Amino acid sequence: MAMRDSVRGFMSEVVDGRGGQASKQLYFVLFFLGITLIVAASGIEQVLTGAYLWAIAILVVATALAYVLPWKRLAPGWDALVPVMDIAAIAILRQLMGGVTPAVSMLAFIPVIWLAGRLKVTGTVIATAAALLMISVPGLMQVPQLTALAILQALIWPVMALQVGLLISGALTLIEAQAASSRASLREKEVLLRHAASQEQLLQNVIDSLSAGIVVVDRYGHDLLMNRAQQHIHQVFSPPENEDPNESQLVMFYPGTAIPIPAEDRPVRRAVLKETFSNYTVAAGPAGTGAPTFSASARQILNVDGERDGAVVVFSDVTTFFEMSRAQRKFVADVSHELRTPLTSVIGYLDLVMDDPELPERSRKHLEIAERNAEQLLTLVSDLLQDHISQEQGAMKLDLQSARLSELAAQAVESIAPRAASGGVRIEVDLAQTPRTDLDPARITLALGNLLSNAVKYTPRGGTVTVRTSTSDGAVQASVSDTGIGMSDKEVAHLFTDYYRTPTALQHNIAGHGIGLTLARRALVAHGGQISVRSEPGKGSEFTLRLPLDVHEQPPGRVE
Repeated sequence: MAMRDSVRGFMSEVVDGRGGQASKQLYFVLFFLGITLIVAASGIEQVLTGAYLWAIAILVVATALAYVLPWKRLAPGWDALVPVMDIAAIAILRQLMGGVTPAVSMLAFIPVIWLAGRLKVTGTVIATAAALLMISVPGLMQVPQLTALAILQALIWPVMALQVGLLISGALTLIEAQAASSRASLREKEVLLRHAASQEQLLQNVIDSLSAGIVVVDRYGHDLLMNRAQQHIHQVFSPPENEDPNESQLVMFYPGTAIPIPAEDRPVRRAVLKETFSNYTVAAGPAGTGAPTFSASARQILNVDGERDGAVVVFSDVTTFFEMSRAQRKFVADVSHELRTPLTSVIGYLDLVMDDPELPERSRKHLEIAERNAEQLLTLVSDLLQDHISQEQGAMKLDLQSARLSELAAQAVESIAPRAASGGVRIEVDLAQTPRTDLDPARITLALGNLLSNAVKYTPRGGTVTVRTSTSDGAVQASVSDTGIGMSDKEVAHLFTDYYRTPTALQHNIAGHGIGLTLARRALVAHGGQISVRSEPGKGSEFTLRLPLDVHEQPPGRVE
């Protein structure tokens, strides 16, 4: 192994175009000694001639110079000294043995290659001139008769030296240019790699500074990136006996329940299955254990060709929000519980007053409106209390009765009319009488009242609120439209969220708590119906209630 390494190191110096003079000279001397041994075997007297000894002496001096001269400190031109001396030694040997073995002149190509490799074109010129002066000229001087053939034969060596030198210098120049280009390209790539590494580190530092957990997966679901917050969240979901679980092994429950979330419904798995979602809540333990709750959102990643290339999932700790929400619901439930008793008393005394046969009809009508609104308020209070108990959206007990949606809309308009008049808002009605159907009058009236209340509240003085009822496609519907401030699409998207107030409402300091529309929607869902909204900023809104029709009779006309 050591011998092979030594030989490899020696040959690398021989072919090195920038140095290695001693190794190159030793390489040449070995060839020369090989020829000398062959010549000595044929006849020792040929080696002992004065000319041969002169050639050997030149090689000895050249070899000594190759080893002792400080080549790195000398000018590049000095590199030609040793190979030129080698050509001189070959010229002497050729004069002695040219007639016996002309091939000995081939040794001259070793220093020619040396010069061309070291000095390129300059070395080629020096090698050609040395071959001309040391080989061709002495050869011509020994020719008995100077002929064209003799001249051609004498010039063949410098011409060959010129061709070989040019080929080598040209090839080396091309190789060096390619090497320089490769080095430049490598330097550019190194700069790009350093920049990419710097950007990657910057990105990692940025996402590690976020409190939200971020995980990026490729198209196959393998983790590509996970910030420090997500690593902590992953540990929260990990079972105690498993330090590195996969998605299906995580401890993950639906919030507020003891039901584990199936593997295919878990956030990262849903993202891998090409789903995009927002605010998907998961808990790290069953209800009652105080386990933290997280909200997950996922977006798909597209490559430069617009093809899906993975997904990013963001986890936010919403434990505090859930605890505040529970505290808020408890507070509402406590207040609702306390309000039921006085409301029941108010309704009872209203009934007593209306039982008086001497009560004027006008006063009786006003008291009936007051009683109806008090009963709606009692229904609202009961709903809030029941919502806290069940904690299930839409879990309402309905008191179904045969009623007309158009008549309930008329009652709701009658209740809101004084408030609209005081605010300078005109109410227009277009109430087509609707068929009787099974519904909970109190809850539907409350839903209509919330829509009318909002319409009046968000419509400036001089505006108009329009109420319509109709029957179509096996359903009855009521719409409430206004010419108020309107809402953006983003505001509409969150409109039926508990306690949500639009930025526009907050900006205009409009009072409210963000629960009226939520209750209206729950009432409609409980009836198997739906509520929809269309709105445009600055142009008003239109809400439509739609209930499936359970016909008892055909609509005879209109409600005035």
